[in-house]
Parts: sequence; C-alpha cells; structure tokens
Amino acid sequence: MKKSILFVAALFAAFTLNAKEIVVDLSAATELAYDACSGTPTLADGVLTVDYMTPAGWLWAGVEMPVNNLTNVTNVSFEYKGSGEGVVLYAILIDSEGNRWTKGDLWPSLEETDWTLIEMLPDTKHWDSPEYSFGEKPFVKIGFIANPGTATTSTFWLRNVKIVADEATAIETVAAQQNATKIMRNGQVLIVRDGKTFDMLGAEVK
Repeated sequence: MKKSILFVAALFAAFTLNAKEIVVDLSAATELAYDACSGTPTLADGVLTVDYMTPAGWLWAGVEMPVNNLTNVTNVSFEYKGSGEGVVLYAILIDSEGNRWTKGDLWPSLEETDWTLIEMLPDTKHWDSPEYSFGEKPFVKIGFIANPGTATTSTFWLRNVKIVADEATAIETVAAQQNATKIMRNGQVLIVRDGKTFDMLGAEVK
C-alpha cells in the first residue's frame, strides 16, 4: 500500500513538471499601437517584419499575436533585430483582462542590427496596474512594441518566438476540483469526483 501511494505521488509530481513549448504563429500578427501610431506586419521565410511609426516621442507601436489561454508561463524567448536609433523594444504578455506584463529590467535596444536571442519571464506590470499578481489570469496574446524617444518611422524584425508553459493535464484539472480523490485501479491512476470516475485524459470511466 505504501509503495502504491509513493508511486502515485511521484506520478503526479511528474505531471506538474510537464513543460510545453509553444511556437507562436507569426502569420497571425496584427497591429498593436497607441493612438495615431501604426505597426504593419509582413511575414516571409519565418521572419516577421514590423514597419512602425510614432508621430511623437514615448508613444509606441508594434504587433500582437494570439495565444491560447496560457497558464503557468515560465519563459518567453525570441530573436530580434532593428534599425531604430534610441528605440527600446518591449516584449509583453497580455492577459484575459487586457492587462500587459513585461520584464521590468529588460530594455532591448532596436539599434541592434544582428539577430539577438532574448529569454525572459515577463512577470512585471507594464503600464497597467491590475490588482492581481502575474499568472493569476490566463494569457491570450503576446506582443512586441517599439517605444522611441522621438517621432520615429522605422522597422524591427522577429523570428522564433516561443513560450514555455507548465501544462496541467486534464486529470489534474479534475483533481483540483472540490471533493475529488485520486485512486489506483489495475495499475491506472483515476480520479473519483461526485460519484464519477475519470481517467488521465479527463474522460469518464464507466
């Protein structure tokens, strides 16, 4: 009995570390820009070209791509280069409430003309002030915006945009609900809740 309990505990510990890498679909990029600014995306050979314009300093413009209600995000990575002098690039995650998150001490320069890899966790509020912590709401978009100090018309490029998230399996979702119990039957881990039994994929077992 003790060995069975330890086996189940180890199995579910492994589930919680089930990291998934999501490759962001750059072909789905659309404009993300402040009033009177613009960001125009063009995709070719896996590279997203973003032509942007801001009519004054400290305005912002770029692009955003949808992601599928991601939770437990642990890393964002991307490659970029630019051609804008004195321009900062912000990588942001946008949650289901429309609030934006970035890495507070990371300001990649768009003066970088060679491809540069960035890895970061955007866990700091970005110009927004939600009354909740990073990760409490699922993320529905990822965005990249240029923030120049003067009126600017220029370009930046992106490729290999990826997000790593620790995925909860269907059985964990069921197990997290009230009155749920994990059991072992014929070597299979099952969840019993409200008189019903579910397998590891969340399907009901008769």
